[in-house]
Amino acid sequence: MTDFTKTPRQGHHTTRCLPLLLTLLMTAVLAACSSRTEPVVINSEADVVGKTIAVPTGSIYDIDMSGRQDIKLERYTTMADMIAALKNGKADAFMNDDIAMSASDMRRHGVKIAFRSDRAFDMGYALRFDEADVVEQFNKFLAEAKESGLYDEICRRWMDAKDPNTVQMPQLEPASGTELKVATSFLMAPMCFLEGDEWKGLEIELLQRFARYAHMKLDIKYYDMAGASAALQTGKADLWSSSLFITEERKKSVLFTDPYYASHEAYYVLDEQATASKGLWQSLKDGVHNNLIVEDRWKFITDGLRETLIISICSLLLGTLLAALICWMRMSRRRWLQSLAAVYIDLMRGIPLLVLLMIMFYVVLAQTGLSATTVAVVSFSMVFAAYVSEMFRTAIMSVGQGQQEAGVALGFTPLQTFRYIILPQAARAVLPVYKGEAVSLFKNTSIVGYIAIQDLTKASDLIRSRTFDAFFPLIIITIIYFLLAWLLGKVLDWAVKGKVKSEK
Repeated sequence: MTDFTKTPRQGHHTTRCLPLLLTLLMTAVLAACSSRTEPVVINSEADVVGKTIAVPTGSIYDIDMSGRQDIKLERYTTMADMIAALKNGKADAFMNDDIAMSASDMRRHGVKIAFRSDRAFDMGYALRFDEADVVEQFNKFLAEAKESGLYDEICRRWMDAKDPNTVQMPQLEPASGTELKVATSFLMAPMCFLEGDEWKGLEIELLQRFARYAHMKLDIKYYDMAGASAALQTGKADLWSSSLFITEERKKSVLFTDPYYASHEAYYVLDEQATASKGLWQSLKDGVHNNLIVEDRWKFITDGLRETLIISICSLLLGTLLAALICWMRMSRRRWLQSLAAVYIDLMRGIPLLVLLMIMFYVVLAQTGLSATTVAVVSFSMVFAAYVSEMFRTAIMSVGQGQQEAGVALGFTPLQTFRYIILPQAARAVLPVYKGEAVSLFKNTSIVGYIAIQDLTKASDLIRSRTFDAFFPLIIITIIYFLLAWLLGKVLDWAVKGKVKSEK
């Protein structure tokens, strides 16, 4: 008898995986090695005309430049992406604060500031309007720090350092008292950055000293810009610290503290004095060292992997149980149960997963005190159940009615008939498609960073924020995702084969 569970060329997955992994790795290295060497001359605003300019998405530069017709505007999420665009010729220059990169980082990545504008932007911390008392406390602390010389000392420590990455944070006693939840979406030296698991930078030191002054305990979490804004508005964060420019438009939505620093806008271009491209092997070694070895950055990957596996496995188990319940409701003889299940399925299928995740975290479950990980598990389980329940129902209905009747004729109860006759056949039919949905669930967990969960994808973002390497961290997690998805598929394939063999 032919075993239809086998597919052509089965058993050669491993030989196909290796070339793919090598291709991905070689692509990353080649991309890192290839860089444009022709310098772009920008000495004034007039030189920008006709150029392709990259800007951070949603920044003040994005807003200011979006109306110009004499340039081509490119929007990027991270500094690493803008540097990559510069080196690959997709942008002639990018705009950011003149303090966005330290001198050592600019040398390391072969870029320089070509032109600084005279426009200065005041930076402040953002809070909700109901946090006016905290704003008042900070403003009082900042005024006293400036008067005592403490503020100048902090600025000299971070802004005058040749390499802010080597600056040591002052040893301050941990503050205690009420918790001040801080959201940050700006990870760049010297303002705010992570070294291992320690937060450092001018903004962080100011906050730590203010926390001791106000008898508060800091809890700092990293969000992207959209997530940080939502976290502040919904109470997930009390203060937004991201080198935010104080503008009249933003004042309509948040309450700003007094300015704690001012920066100028700057155009960054390739440095013609930058070193030549490295060889393939040297680039690979440097990529491993800078992205994994330095500051034990491999721990970001392992921590993110653990979080991804927890969310994936829990969502898979809970979603399967919920899918079975919804399937039972859909096949119930009670019309109201059928209708309720049908509405639920249509609703879950019609809402984008990212939108559902953010609504659940910032709105529906915002006041429950549930952790972000728990909210993610609930959200993924709800969507997974909507799709898998229909797979279950279709598989059960594919078993002929005669099987049910035969079981009853043999003296089985309806439950026994389902357990010993219907379920084994339905399981064999549903497992192949269930496998695909399970793998999709695992890959979809890459969006949980929007609610401040440090999964694999967010781990790569944290590494990129320190190294400005646009490719290597992404390729690393791509390989990890691929291997885990392949492994999950093999486990479910094994389950299908085991089910088939047990029935022979």
